[in-house]
Amino acid sequence: MDFSNWRYEITTHIEQILDDHLPSEILGEVIRYSVLPTGKLFRPLLVYSLANDLDEVTENHQSFACSLELHHTYTLIHDDLPAMDDDDYRRGRLSSHKKFNEWKAILAGDGLLNLSYQLLAEIDSPHLPHILKDYAQFMGPKGLILGQALDLNHNIESFKAVLRVHELKTARLIQLAFRGANYLCEKPLSLQTCDELGLSLGICFQLLDDLCELSEEVSEHEKEINPFLKFDFNTVTQQLIFHIQTVKNIGERNQLATTLKYIDEYFQKILTHLENQQGEIEERIGHSIKSVIEALTIKA
Repeated sequence: MDFSNWRYEITTHIEQILDDHLPSEILGEVIRYSVLPTGKLFRPLLVYSLANDLDEVTENHQSFACSLELHHTYTLIHDDLPAMDDDDYRRGRLSSHKKFNEWKAILAGDGLLNLSYQLLAEIDSPHLPHILKDYAQFMGPKGLILGQALDLNHNIESFKAVLRVHELKTARLIQLAFRGANYLCEKPLSLQTCDELGLSLGICFQLLDDLCELSEEVSEHEKEINPFLKFDFNTVTQQLIFHIQTVKNIGERNQLATTLKYIDEYFQKILTHLENQQGEIEERIGHSIKSVIEALTIKA
């Protein structure tokens, strides 16, 4: 399976959506800058992969996938704001509020949030009410937004609390990708399977990102928040390996060949980075990461 065609299709559709729905003045430029060029399209491609495993990719899946990407971009714009994580750069260039200004970035994020729901409303499916309900619940004040609030509150004193933030802030959007794709297929999985797969993949995604960050010099602030440095290394590593194996087991058990292939493509990129930077990472943390490398190496 070559995922480049799907990436091109999703990107092209997002460009058309922006052409059709953005104003020509003020905010249009800010939103385009924030959305394009698109990032990894990790979540939209999960939608396509699961749809391909269960049925086929339809226009409804395309609309849902693009909605997720626009919603994700809104969260990134707001996440970078000075009142939030205060990041000056995103995807290798100035974040939206640094390129333009804060009020434009805030309103651009608000615009993408609303546009994501407009795309959902165009889905032609009897399951649309379920999709809308899950979307609002998983992204709302008990979902992703709560995860952001807990993260910004800087009161995370246990690894269990870290996992809760990762579940809400990262895994919820991945669970939603699987649920939405699932609703739009003729022979769906159980919602429990979607949630378990999304939870484990989300925690993998975030913990692997935390580990990869240790390949570079670590600031004093990062030492205080990176779970591999702040908490018991073996506990964190065992949890990561457990979720890597869970992702592979769920995929195998449900014969999700395309989804597993796409996830493995992601795992292999992380594996290459960890292998190349293994010495630097191990020197900084004082522990071997061989077990993580081995877990990523074993294909489903």
